[in-house]
Amino acid sequence: MIKVLIATGGTGGHIFPAVVIGRYLSENGANVVFTGRKNGIEREIIEKEGMRIKSINAKKFKGMNFINKMKSIIQLFFLIFSCFKIFREEKPDFVIGTGGYVAAPVVLAAFIARIKCGICEQNALMGFGNRCLAFFVKHIFLSFENTLKVPFRYKSKVTGNFIRKGFENRGDSEKGILVFGGSQGAKRINEVFCRSLEKISNINGVKIFHITGEKDFERVKEIYKKFNGKIEYEIYPFVHNMEEIFKNVSLIVCRAGATSIAEIYYSGKRAILIPYPYAADNHQWFNAVEFCKTGRGVVLKESFLNEEKLVKWINFFINNKKRFEYTGNILGDYRKGLKYIYELARETQPVTEVEC
Repeated sequence: MIKVLIATGGTGGHIFPAVVIGRYLSENGANVVFTGRKNGIEREIIEKEGMRIKSINAKKFKGMNFINKMKSIIQLFFLIFSCFKIFREEKPDFVIGTGGYVAAPVVLAAFIARIKCGICEQNALMGFGNRCLAFFVKHIFLSFENTLKVPFRYKSKVTGNFIRKGFENRGDSEKGILVFGGSQGAKRINEVFCRSLEKISNINGVKIFHITGEKDFERVKEIYKKFNGKIEYEIYPFVHNMEEIFKNVSLIVCRAGATSIAEIYYSGKRAILIPYPYAADNHQWFNAVEFCKTGRGVVLKESFLNEEKLVKWINFFINNKKRFEYTGNILGDYRKGLKYIYELARETQPVTEVEC
């Protein structure tokens, strides 16, 4: 039986693709184990899926002062040695890192131990960590067809972004708007959208699903109460079953994280994208620009965001309009991507057709 170790952690954008890969490999006969932080959100998510996870004591590196960076480099060496212990216990045949600082020591240790390894890059602009790891891995799995800053492109394969089930293309039968800002919410998006409610309430048949984030929930809920009877809405601090809400909307107003972009793209929805301006290397901007190539979206810079622009584009997209026709792909086919990774792990001929 092939054994695969998947290194993940940090944010949902790294964790959820890892879970999808792990589940697919497990369902097709592989023995899968994860590594992540002891108290990280990845442990809760992975254990909830019924899969095993081994702990490592990883900490952030980029964006700190010089002294802390030197401490992190020293810590990195100790982490690499701790990974050797995990390798001795688990004896993986293939190691996959899904991005972030949590994956780096595991992938480096796999390289030193001469274990076949690969990394996943979910964003349209390859992150700093993955650009460094590209020197040490044999395989690079890209989400976007046009990923920027990829060293050793000959190692890369466009596999698409590995999203959870339930985000298949369902068309635009519903006249709903989903608003969210990521797992922590986005106060700026909440503020501008709430100031636009009076004009949005004039759109016939529209229903709003607003995910505010925990911190902003009570404030936003009070604003919506003023529109009781004028507009249909559902408001949540956070939801776990985002795919159920996707069934009821045709337009999404959100940030431009890699997972959000993938879910919108694969489900065939339209989007008004407001990239988080402080994301590392401004990668959300590049994600948004790539999505807009489909004609199903527009990118609005947060510093210039206002009610007039937001309502203008809501009216445009809620009527199922496209800015232009586009017949290409911006993301790879993740179903084929999963099979490709499985084939690499097994080092055999292409496997029999398996339903994702």
